[in-house]
Formats: sequence, C-alpha cells, structure tokens
Amino acid sequence: MRRSVLFNRVFGVVILAIMITALFTTLIFNYMCTSVFTHIKENELIPRARALAAVIEDYGQHLMPEWDSQVLSAILNANDEGEMLLGAYSVITDKEGNVILSSGALRQDVLDSIGEAVAEVVQRGELRTKQIPPLRHTSMVTVGVPILGEGEVLGAVLLMVPLVEATLAMGSLNSALFMSALLALPVVAVMVYWAVGRVTRPLRQMRDVAVGMAGGNFEARADASQRGEVGQLARSLNYLSRELSRTIAELTLERNRLKQALDGLQEGIIAVDQNGRVTHHNPAVSGMLREPGTRSGEQGDERLQLVADPQVWADFDKVLAGGKEVIRPLPLGDRVIRIRISPLIGGDGKLAGAVGLFTDVTESERLERTRRDYVANVSHEMRTPLTAMRALLEPLNEGMVRSDETRDRYYAIMLRETLHLSRLIDDLMELSRLQSGQLSVQLQPLSPCELAQDLSEKYLTVAREKGLDFLLEVPGDCPRVLTNPDRLEQVLVILLDNAMKYTPEGGRVTLSARWDHREVIMTVKDSGIGIDPEDQPYVFDRFYKADKAHTSQGSGLGLSIAREILQILGERIWLDSEPGVGSAFSFSLKREDPAAPGNRAARP
Repeated sequence: MRRSVLFNRVFGVVILAIMITALFTTLIFNYMCTSVFTHIKENELIPRARALAAVIEDYGQHLMPEWDSQVLSAILNANDEGEMLLGAYSVITDKEGNVILSSGALRQDVLDSIGEAVAEVVQRGELRTKQIPPLRHTSMVTVGVPILGEGEVLGAVLLMVPLVEATLAMGSLNSALFMSALLALPVVAVMVYWAVGRVTRPLRQMRDVAVGMAGGNFEARADASQRGEVGQLARSLNYLSRELSRTIAELTLERNRLKQALDGLQEGIIAVDQNGRVTHHNPAVSGMLREPGTRSGEQGDERLQLVADPQVWADFDKVLAGGKEVIRPLPLGDRVIRIRISPLIGGDGKLAGAVGLFTDVTESERLERTRRDYVANVSHEMRTPLTAMRALLEPLNEGMVRSDETRDRYYAIMLRETLHLSRLIDDLMELSRLQSGQLSVQLQPLSPCELAQDLSEKYLTVAREKGLDFLLEVPGDCPRVLTNPDRLEQVLVILLDNAMKYTPEGGRVTLSARWDHREVIMTVKDSGIGIDPEDQPYVFDRFYKADKAHTSQGSGLGLSIAREILQILGERIWLDSEPGVGSAFSFSLKREDPAAPGNRAARP
C-alpha cells in the first residue's frame, strides 16, 4: 500500500483538502464571529444607552453641576465586586464633546478621542462602532446616543465594551471547533484511507494485468466486479486482452508460415530497415553468397558477417538513398548470382527499408550456354557432311566428272558422309529416348569380365591399326553383376572408341576391372592428351568438346549417352584425368550377390 503512488497522492490530497477546509473554516468562523458578536453587543448596548440618556434627561433640561453626580457615578462605575451596572464603560459629554462624567477605568487616550465621536452622535443621532470613524478601528464596541432636552441635543452618552470581552464566548466556540476537528480527523483519515484503497486496489490489479499483457501473458484478467467507471475500465481491459491474444496468435501463425516459407526457399533473402540494419535473412543466403574457402567479414560488422562483399551492401545503401530497384549479376567463382534489391514502402508511403532477392542462376546460365552450344554443335555436325556431299553432287550434277574412277570415289565419299550423318541422327534419337525415360531396360546377371574379353578381341585389331597398345587387366574369376548386356556393351564401346580416338600413336589403352563386396568398378584408361580441369565438369554434356574449334572427330554425344545409360541402370560414372598424362573413365556395376564369399577388395 505504501508503494502505491496513486494511493499516496489521493490520500494526501484528500487529507490536505480536509486540513485546508478546516483552516479556512476556522478563519472564516473567526472573522464572521467577530462581526456577529460585535453586532450582538451593539444591540445590547443601545437600549442601555437610551435608558441612561433618559435618566439624564429626567434630571433636567440642562446639564448643570447640581446634578447628583454620586448617583451617576454609581451607575457609570463598577461596584465593589468589579461589576458595572450597565455592563459597559460609560461616557457622558455635553454637545461640544466635553466629558462630564465617565467610568473611571477608561484610559485617557480613549477619552481624548471621543470629541469627534460626540460630534457625530450630536449631528446624526444614534450611532454604532462602524458608524463612528474615530472609534471604528479601536478595540472597543462603542454605541452613542444623544441626550435631548426641549427638542435640542444637549449632549451624548457613549457606552463602550472591550472587544475581547465581547468575543470571549467565541474562544470557547473555537476550542470546541478545534476539538471536534481533532477528533474527526482520525475518523475521516480512516474513512479516506479505506475509500482510496478501495479505488486504487482494482487500479493496481489492472496495472498488473497490463504489465502481464506487455510480457505476453494474455490469460491474466482484471476484476470486473466493481461498479461504475472502474468496472467498465476493467471490462475494457479484459476485452483488450482477449483481442490482443487472438490478434497476436494470428500474427504469430502468419509470421511462422512466412518464416517457414522464406526459410524453405532456395533463393536467398535479406531484409534491411531504413538505416540499413539487417532485420531478416533466410538460411539459403549464408551459403549462397560465400565463395568456397573464404571467411566471413570483420567480427564487428554484422552485415559483413552475413555477406563479405561490401559491394552488395553498397547496392542496398543505393536503394535506400534513391528508392530505385537495383538488378545485376554477381559472379562468385564458377557461380553466378542474380541480385534484385527492391525498396520497401511502409503504410505511410515512406521508405521503410529494402528487400534483396538472391537467385543462383548458374544452372540456368549453363543450360542457356548448353542450348546455344547444342544448336551450334548440331548445326556444325550436320553442316559438315552436307557441305561435303553438296561439293561432290554439284560437279556430278553438272557433268563435270567424266572419269568412272573419280565418280566412284565421289560416291564412296558421299556414302561415308551419309553414314556419318545417319549415325549423328541415330545418336540424337538415342539420347532423346534415354533422357525421356521411355526406354525400358531389362536387367539380368552376367560376367562383365567375359564381356570385356569378347570386346578385347575386336579392339586388339583396331589398336594395331592405329599403332596403339591395348591391355586387358580383367581377372577371369570376377563376380557377376546385375545389368543389361547390350547397354553395358554400348557403354564400353563408347569409352573404348573415345580412348583410342584421343590417344596418339604409340600410346596405350587399358580396360580393367576391380571389385569389392558391393560392386564391380570397370575402368577405361588411356595415355592420351588428357582433359583440362576446367573442362572436366562438362565432358558428359551433349556436344561438349574440349576442342572448341571442332577439328576432332566425333559428335560429342557418346559420353552423354554413356552417362544416361548408366543412370537408367542405377549406376554412376566419373572421370580422373591429368592433361598430358591421360584420362580414366570409371563406372560402377552392382553385384548380383553382394554377400557372396571370397570377394576381392577393390584396388585404389
């Protein structure tokens, strides 16, 4: 209770108001009582002054020394007990203000000041204290009555009572008032204490509810049982709590949905406020905007911790400064990130921040490049035989070739180019069927080593013709695998043809096999020119050739077909190559029975 500022203030204000009221009541009471008692005393003295004037008038028509001064003195002065017959100090004067008789207790300064008062009485008749200017500010209650004789004013009678005596009764009333106030104040304080506590108690409880709401506790409720405005305020606070709870629950749900949606995006998102401070980012942006092998920015800079490239944050600052969208590519090693930073406008129409969308367009850029290369390669591969055939057909058509030997040679060349074009079309159709998923492949167990031995007989002859050494490193007891024989042979033919094509005379081509308890690994290795590291990720793409001038033989579809076949079979293929040393293409084949005993361990 002591800690309640509202209670202390209300209680203090009420007590202070009571005390100020009592003070002003006392002051006003004293002021009013002085006036009232003065008026009452004046009303008491006027009849006495009249009686005294009448007595004097009965003595004679003139004020003469022969009056019985002893009788008047007895009337004017106090007796032995100190009591005055008239209950007031008396002064009898002639009309010029000369004192004839007076009460002996009067001070001389008072007697000296009654001349003007007598003149007022003689001139105006009966007067009271407030009507007698010379006596108005004295500490006496004064009344004056003229003494008449034969229609003429002969003198004046003044009766005076000290104001202290007139207000003596007022002191007891003041004491009674003070005692009553002193007794009433504790009672009033207790009542005020109880009343103020009754008012502030629900307010404190509502304060606790409001603090709880601010802390997220929307189950707290205020006491709505009070009557009047306090109860209405409590019910309003409870309604506010319910509505806030519902609204915040909906906002939390929407925020979680939005956060899950943003966190699930492959695109990176960064949101900043109008000061450029990061307010949100999803997990994708952390890995997307960091080059391999690089570290984060300085420890003290939150933005560089997230994205170490200062130019990205310069783009954000540019959008915040100009309010215009920024779109540009961001090269990161072998990847390309498209940045799109848009201004964020608040509900008041002012710039509230910016949102950056970071999209990895490496694949789309590569696909676009592949598409362009594909069109260029197909055009080139088809244009070459067509150009050759046209060059031969035009002289034949015009009759320029008359020699049968030359004509037969032309026909042989056109047949060879036609077959080359047919193979190109067949490879394209084959690759399309493989990539469309419409090709059905039947798996069956076989020995890959036996198939390799059968192919070696054919390629030994081809190798001799090209001046190459062909080695077969396939043991006769290799395990059986579950695959398609025709497609496996097609893959081996593609790899062996490719190896012999790029191996110079005097080189070596090796077909080997190794296995472990799960799979058999077959490798076609050559000692040819090798493949540069920057070209190795693309060797399995359609029409891709390390020779960008396309002077080498082949369509560039063989390795693509081999990869597609192995993917359909559920296998994998990979390359190990070193420029100037040679290349090795390896692929896996699943064993028919991985748990069979006596399996060899795979050689590294």
